[in-house]
Amino acid sequence: MAAGGREDILASVQLADGSWVAGSRAAVYLPEGDKLRRVGWEAIERAAWDSEASVLRVYETTAFGTPLRSTELAVDDPGRFGQLLRERVDASVLVQRHVPLVGKKGVRIVGRRNPADRDAPVTWNFVLDKGLEPDRPGLIEQAEMALKAVRDEFGI
Repeated sequence: MAAGGREDILASVQLADGSWVAGSRAAVYLPEGDKLRRVGWEAIERAAWDSEASVLRVYETTAFGTPLRSTELAVDDPGRFGQLLRERVDASVLVQRHVPLVGKKGVRIVGRRNPADRDAPVTWNFVLDKGLEPDRPGLIEQAEMALKAVRDEFGI
């Protein structure tokens, strides 16, 4: 099966409402209204399975300071699609580093690239540890300096 004739689908699952979601080597196809929206694996932050509610939540990366975009997928069992989701998200992470900024609390810096394209650019983001407020004087500047240092270290 190919999505739009371009990508081979590796796994899919039917949702409780009868619609489908799918994943290829390069992207996941998530519902948006009555269509599917293509999201590259490098743009997926994480996913979480809630077995009691039978809901798979997929979280997309966003610009710093904005909430993660969440898509809830009502499904009895994510099965192979859930495995693919975990495998491809993990494969997209090239660099993950925690840098302390205030005591042990700090910033998690992540560099991602689409695992289906080794020549794709690396996207970078950072997340502050819980308990660190972005309005703390100088904290964002420290986090940005840490991000630059990690990027420079890896040269990607």
